[in-house]
Amino acid sequence: MKRRIAIIFAVLIFLAGAGLFLKSASTKNSHSNPFASNNNGNTVSSNTPSMPSTPSAPTAPAVSASSPTSTTSAPKNPDIVLLDVPFTSQAPLGQWSDPVYQNACEEASIIMANLWINGTKNISAQDATTEIKNLADFEDKRFGTFYDLSTPDTAQLMKEYYNYNKIEVKTNITPDDIISELLNGNVVIVPMNGQELNNPYYTGQGPAEHKILVKGYDFKTDEFITNDCGTRHGESYRYPKDVFFNAIREYPTGNKEPITSIIKIMIVVSK
Repeated sequence: MKRRIAIIFAVLIFLAGAGLFLKSASTKNSHSNPFASNNNGNTVSSNTPSMPSTPSAPTAPAVSASSPTSTTSAPKNPDIVLLDVPFTSQAPLGQWSDPVYQNACEEASIIMANLWINGTKNISAQDATTEIKNLADFEDKRFGTFYDLSTPDTAQLMKEYYNYNKIEVKTNITPDDIISELLNGNVVIVPMNGQELNNPYYTGQGPAEHKILVKGYDFKTDEFITNDCGTRHGESYRYPKDVFFNAIREYPTGNKEPITSIIKIMIVVSK
């Protein structure tokens, strides 16, 4: 009887020990694996509430190659465009009664353009007088006259005398065509009916056949800025746009040859 009781007591002790061992193992396993996988395969904490995920920054929409990423406005015109062109009148020493200088508007205009090309800032009256006479002599031999030269012949005179070819003649022009050339950094020479310009410094009504160099434009006042060699006051002389353009008129080579049509034409001189 005592033996049986001892056996039962031993079994109870064994079972109690086994229960304590299993409880300890379960607790140890729970602390050694703080993270477990949920049903969705996402890792979550078994003892800490999950934190809301931080929203990702929105993805910028894709821009196609043909779509501009920014808008650039067209460049505005400046208030004024003005090229640095030196001045000489066509009669630098006041010799207006001499036929050579009285008719030397073509020569004086291309002399000023050539000085600008070469970056020369000024020319003395004596040097200008000599150069005008040399050009007139060359012109007389080349074209048979030193009086009036048409616009194409004036361009050709400059090309041949100065051996310079960045010169172009353009016809059927508008005021905007002249302004565009100035904005592009080019000098313009135009044939004029000077009697329509109302320049108070001209003698009498002014020359019916005349060439003027245009070197600038004032957008605020709508005026062309010229070097008008037909007067000693012609440096940077301004003419209202409409008055100036309306006076542009081609004339033929010769000595006061008849003008049968109104042609708007210009010489463009580039550096």
